[in-house]
Parts: sequence; C-alpha cells; structure tokens
Amino acid sequence: MPVDLRSIRRALPEGRSLPEELWTRRHRGILILLWAHAAFIPLFALARGFSLGHTLLEGAVVPVTALLASSSSFSRRQRSAAASLGLLSCSAVLVHLSGGVIEMHFHFFVIVAVVALYQDWICFLAAIAYVLVHHGILGALEPSSVFNHYAALNHPWKWAAIHAFFITGISVACLVTWRENENVLDREREAENRLREETRIVETLNDVGRTVAANLDLGTVVQRVTDAATDLTAAAFGAFFYNVVNAKGESYMLFALSGVPAEAFTGFPMPRNTAVFAPTFAGEGTVRLDDVTADPRYGHSPPHHGLPEGHLPVRSYLAVPVRSARGEVLGGLFFGHPETGRFTDVDERLAEGIAAHAAVAIDNARLYEAQRESREVAERAQRRLAVLADASRVLAASLDVDEILGELSRIVVPGLADDCVAFLAGDDAILRPVVGSPPDPDGPDGPDGSGWPDRVPVAPIDTVHPAGRSFRTGESVLLTSPSDDLAAPLSSAMVVALVGREGPLGALALSTTAVSGRVLSDDDVSLAEELGRRAAVAVEHARLYASQRSAAETLQHSLLPEVLPELPGVAIASRYLAGGPGVEVGGDWYDVLALPDGRLALAMGDVVGRGVPAASLMGQLRNGLRAYIVEGRSPGEVLGLLNRLLREVGAPHQMATLVVMVLDPETGELRYANAGHPPPLVEAEDGGSQFLEGAVSVPLGAIGHADYPEAVVDLTPGSTLILYTDGLVEDRTMPLDVGLDRLQASLLTAPDDLDAMCEHVTAHVMATECAQDDMAILAVRWLELGATLDLQLPSHARVLRPLRAALRRWLAAAGVSDHEAYEILVATTEACSNAIRHGAPQATHFDLRAELNGDLAIVVRSAGRWRERRPSAPGGRGLDIMRQFMDDTQVDGGDDATEIRMRRRLVNSHPQPGADVDAP
Repeated sequence: MPVDLRSIRRALPEGRSLPEELWTRRHRGILILLWAHAAFIPLFALARGFSLGHTLLEGAVVPVTALLASSSSFSRRQRSAAASLGLLSCSAVLVHLSGGVIEMHFHFFVIVAVVALYQDWICFLAAIAYVLVHHGILGALEPSSVFNHYAALNHPWKWAAIHAFFITGISVACLVTWRENENVLDREREAENRLREETRIVETLNDVGRTVAANLDLGTVVQRVTDAATDLTAAAFGAFFYNVVNAKGESYMLFALSGVPAEAFTGFPMPRNTAVFAPTFAGEGTVRLDDVTADPRYGHSPPHHGLPEGHLPVRSYLAVPVRSARGEVLGGLFFGHPETGRFTDVDERLAEGIAAHAAVAIDNARLYEAQRESREVAERAQRRLAVLADASRVLAASLDVDEILGELSRIVVPGLADDCVAFLAGDDAILRPVVGSPPDPDGPDGPDGSGWPDRVPVAPIDTVHPAGRSFRTGESVLLTSPSDDLAAPLSSAMVVALVGREGPLGALALSTTAVSGRVLSDDDVSLAEELGRRAAVAVEHARLYASQRSAAETLQHSLLPEVLPELPGVAIASRYLAGGPGVEVGGDWYDVLALPDGRLALAMGDVVGRGVPAASLMGQLRNGLRAYIVEGRSPGEVLGLLNRLLREVGAPHQMATLVVMVLDPETGELRYANAGHPPPLVEAEDGGSQFLEGAVSVPLGAIGHADYPEAVVDLTPGSTLILYTDGLVEDRTMPLDVGLDRLQASLLTAPDDLDAMCEHVTAHVMATECAQDDMAILAVRWLELGATLDLQLPSHARVLRPLRAALRRWLAAAGVSDHEAYEILVATTEACSNAIRHGAPQATHFDLRAELNGDLAIVVRSAGRWRERRPSAPGGRGLDIMRQFMDDTQVDGGDDATEIRMRRRLVNSHPQPGADVDAP
C-alpha cells in the first residue's frame, strides 16, 4: 500500500503552537546556550590534551550552526533547526572529546529537553537523525570514540536503537501534544475571527442604523446604506434602486452607486422587470447567484439579452428587495462581482439586514416629505404666535407712543416684513409716519423730510394713498403685483388700519422687497390686522396715561409754592423733577412759609403712592401744615396733628414722610422734627457738612398715636440747609447710603449760588439720567451780614418783621447798643412802610442799604414817584418819627425813584469785617 506523504505531513504539527513572542524569548536563550558551548568546547578539548587543529576541527560545527541560527535572513523554522543541530552537535563533540564517557550521554538528553522548547517536529527529527548517525554509524565504525560502556562497545547498534527508541517515544508524545495544541489554537483563532467578523458586521449595521436615525435626507441615507452594504459584502460595486413620490403624487425611480463612479452607469437605462430582476422588484425574496450568466433566466430579455454593451462585468450576483413595514416594495439593493462564487450566506444575511434599515430610511423620508408642508404651516402659525406674543409684551411694557410703535416695528421686521412704518392721524387730517424700521439710506426722502422712502410719504386722509384709504374705510389693503402700482424694489405691500375704541387712529404699512424673496399673503394680512388692533389699544392707553399724567403734574405743580418767600438775611432756592417716561407722578412736595413772627417755616415731604391720589393727598397735607404752623404750633406738634389728619382723611395704609423745620433768621436757631424722611443736610461756610439725624420718628399714617420729638440746632452765618426727597439719593441701582455719600461729595464742588448749587447736586447725585422717581430739593442759606447791608425786599407789609430781625442782628453784630438799635429800627420801619404804602404802582420791590462807617447811613429807595397821601388815610407822622430818632433825614423824589436818606451818629459801634452782602 503506498504511503500518503501528504497525510503524514498534515498529521505533523506545523510549529504554530508556540506564539511568536514566546518563541523569540526561547530562541534568544537557546542561542546564548549554543554560543556558550562554542566557547566551552575548545577550552575542554585543549584541557583534554588535544591539538589545536583537532580542537578546531571538532568544534567548528557549533559556531557555524550558531551563526545560522542567529541570522534574520532565515525563517523561524530554519533558525530553529539550525539551533537544534548545533546543540545536538555539542553533545556529539563532547562525547568524542571525553572518549565516550557515559556521563556525557546524559548531556545529550538535557539538550533534547532544551530542543523540545521549540515545539517543532523538525527539531525532533534532527534529534532522531543525530542518534542514528552518531550512535549508529559512528558507533559502529569506531565504538571506542562513542562508547566506553561494555554493553555499548559490544552492541553499538542495539545501544543506538535504545537511544533512538527513547527519543522517538518522546518525539511522538510531543508531536501529538503539539498537534492537538495547534488544533485547539486553530479553533480558537477561527472562533475569534468569526467573532471579529460578527462584531464588524454588528458595528456596521449599528452605524447604518444610527445614520438612518440621525438623518432625514433621503439621498444621504441611501448613499450611506449602499456604501456600507457594498463594503460588507466585498462586492465590486453596489447599487440601490428606489422609488420616491413627488409633491404631485407621481412615482419615479432613483439610484445610488458605490464602488464605481456614477459615470459608469450614466448611459444605461433603469433596470427593467426582467426575469432576473423581477423577483427583487416584486419583493419575492433574495436572489444570490454564483454565476449569473449560467442562470437559465439570464439573457432572454430584449433588446440587450444580458448586460448592455459597456456594462461592468458581472458574474457573482446578489439582489435583496427593500420592503416597508407595510409590505410595500420600495426598491432593491443589487451587488455584482466579476468573479464567480464571491457572495456567501453571511453576505446575504448582511445585505438583508441593511435592506431593513434602508426600508426604515425610505419610510421615514416619505413621512418627512409628507409632513413637511404641515410642519411649515405649523411653523408659520408658531411664528405668528411668537410675533403676537412679542408684540403684546412690548405694547404692554411702555406708555410712550413713539416707543410703542418703534418696538412694534422692530418685531414686525424681520418677523413679518422687510419694512414697516406706522402712520398716526393729526388734527390737520394728515397721516404722518411716526416711526418705522428701517429707513432706506439709499432711497429718496419723503415729503416730510423724515428720511423715509417716498413709498411711505405723508398722506392726506381723503386721498387714494393706501394708508388714507385704509384709514377711511377701516379695511386692509394688499398689493402683490405690478398692476397694483407697486414701486420698485417692492415685491408686496399692505396697509392695515389702527382702529381704537373711539375710532381710527392711523395705519400700519408693511412691505417686502425682491431681495428677500418674500411676498405678503392673506394670512399675513390677518396677522397684521391683529397687530394693528393691539397697537391701537396700546396707543389709546398711552395717550390716556399721558393725559392723566399731565393732569397729575398740573395738580402737583399747583400745590407747590409758585414763589419762594423773600426774607432779608436768608437765601432760598428749590428744584423739582418729575419721574421719567412711564413713571407716574409721585407725591414729592415742599413748602416754604414766612411766619407772622418773622421766622421761616420749611417742609419737605413724600406721599407714598403715585398719580392723582398721591397729588391730592399731598395738597391736603400741605394745607394742614400751613394751618397748623401759622397757628404757632411747633414742628413736633404739627407732625402729630398731620398724622391724625392722614389717619382720618387718607385711604387705608396710606403713609407719608415729612420733615418740618422752623428757622429764626435773627438768631439762626433751627427747630425741627422728622417723620421718617431722609435726614436734612447742613453745610457750613467752611465746606464741612453733616446730616441732621436727630428727632426721627415713624412716617405719618404708620400708627394711630405717634410721638414726634423735636431737636434744635444753631446755624452759623453762611450755613446752607439742604432738604430733599428720596428720589435724589435712592433708586433701584443706588442704595440710600451710597446716595447720601454722593450728596455730601457733590457739595464740595458745587458753585456758591444756590440755584446753580441745586442744578449741580441734581446732576451729580442722581444715579440715572432717566429718574425712576420724583425728586425735590430745597436749599436755604442763613446769610452772613457784612459791614454793608444791601437788601431788595418785596413791597409788602409782611416783610417788615423779618426786616427788623435782620437789621437787629446786623446792628448787634456791629456793637450798637440796644437803645440806639431800638430807635434806628423804629425810624427804618417808618421809612420802609412809606416806601411800601406810597410807592409807585409799578414798584414791586424796594431797596434798603445800610452802611456803618463811624456813622450809620441808611437809604430806602423805591422806583417811580411816590403817590400822595390821601387825606383820609391813617398815619402822616412817619417823617416826624424818622427825624426824631435820626440825626439827619432827607427825602428826594423824582420820576425815576424816590429815596429816603437817614444818618445817625453812634455812641459805641465798630465796623463789621467781611464783604458786603446782597440779600433778596
């Protein structure tokens, strides 16, 4: 029976059971052992007494095999065989050199164990050959050189056979074990490869699934599916033919290619329902052919009877239908390869899985296309609602007409149109563009010079202009074609009326341009009409608010003092600012009252609340304050009475803050009480300032019975008292402490004039340009009287008492005795009374000048010629009194002015230092 060498060869291990990395480490160790023998053998031979030539001859084979085993130009198996032969040769050389010592045979078995580390049958074959050659042939030729044992010397072949049998047994056992190991490793590698392939397939299918889920563009998804399927099946090229339905409901076929350029199929018609393609397009199932040209269905359909001329060669053929979840055939995946038998069951399964993903993609795309129109309708509705919501927000956020229409215009453009302009009707029956967005910088200005294009000029109500027509009729006008007299570059325009509760207010004009490509429609008209209705209501509210605010401001200003009292020795200035736009008038107020006893009453208050109610309550408090203070009540008593008044006449929970002060112009004494108001500020002449934080109690109306303590402070000449409301020092962006610090700091750079000081403080302390609250400030300065007293006083009898107080203070500071001061005051009072009583009708003021320079000189002067005293009028002894108390009295009258000049020599006096003082 002949021996089948190939079967024997397949039964032997292939040397693949040892991994490359492990073989490398073992081979490196064996090489070290081999080179160690190459060095040891010559030394051993020389030590045994052999000649150098014999030594080199015996040991030459070892370094030669070591060099071969170290060379990287040989394969792994060749290097393993060379190293094995080298190690086995070491045993033979050592046996020869030792004269066949039996112990050297054990070295051979050790080397066999080392050779076994290679786990390759080639190495064991070398060991068996070594035994037969060395122990057999050499042992038979020269037994003494191989054996020194008597049994081996007498029976060398027997001894060699025992060695060979032993080695063969070991070899067979090792070979069988290694072959089984290789079989196990082959199965593991095959399983690993299958797992790797399955993983790749799953990952690709997942990737395709993610692509399908993440995209709704049919072309993108189909191309990705075709590419993935072509790659997984290892086809030369792939194609996906699929059906789509357009907006008109018409069905047509498209295709995607992979593996070849699109030009390769450009000239070919779409696949027809031939015998080969029919099962796929009919959805009957997958068609897989190892050789399509050998299939009996191939080549029978005219006109090509097979592949068209120029078509890529196809032998292996795979086609999978793509069916939707409803069973509808959407198309098919087709794959080809020029070689036969290229597609397997795995390829078929992959193609079917990808076809399922493709069906989902096409279904989703169809659904997306079917819902696009409804989605666009919903989006348009959503945009309309967003525009309406934004419009409602901005229309309710402001009470200024220009701001309302401006914000509305910024919402409409670009939300609805490209241009927008709002017209409002004036009393002259003209519609004028109030605001719009945006003006055309390159277009011509309108007739009103507002900068708007001439497509939206001013329009008389009774003209045919669309704005005038819409205003008159209340109906909307839509222009969408050149026949509607649209001016370039407009593509469409419309005008809707702004109609309020009491009639039309104006019109809203919208337009689009050819650049944007938008054209207004009937749906846009309905949206614009709704915007117009809401805008009209907002404009009416703004106008009503402006009217109410004007009424409240008028009421409030009517309750503030029109003219501040003019008192000698005291300078007064004030400033009031209403809150900015959108802020109702508040209850900030102040009052200055010259009391009958010559003192000056000051008040600064703030009623909680806004509008007409706050202004009305402010008037009640002001009237009550005047009544109580004129009765001679102290500041604390006045606050107590006003608190009771507010609790009785005010609405529930109405409160007010108020500070009441009484200044004695003669002594500088300031008595005050504070009902929860920000503390007044006193600035000394040297620039230092401090807040008057004493005598503070609860606001008016807070509790029923409240005590309001009083405090007294003495002003120094030249000091300035500043009263204010919280609108000056506090708002949403600035807390009270910061505002108070800024108030003190502003006085350091403020001008000396009181009116200019009020302007300066207002500009530097208020946190924002647009005040969020009303603001009032009152500045009162107790003047320092110098060597010359220059006064301009109103021609009214009530000025005589404060005049006497100021003159008395001035005389006392000059060292004039009380007796002299009394007589001077009597004479001066008579002179001033005559100026008031007999002054010319046009004279509203008179002047008094007093100068002390050794003698006292007083001049009283009023404009125009004095009137003659009527016989029935009381008095008539004024000049006699003046001449009695003064050393020299003269009266000079003329058409321009009348003067009374008086002079008196003083017993004890001294001139006052300081500059002259001009006082009102």
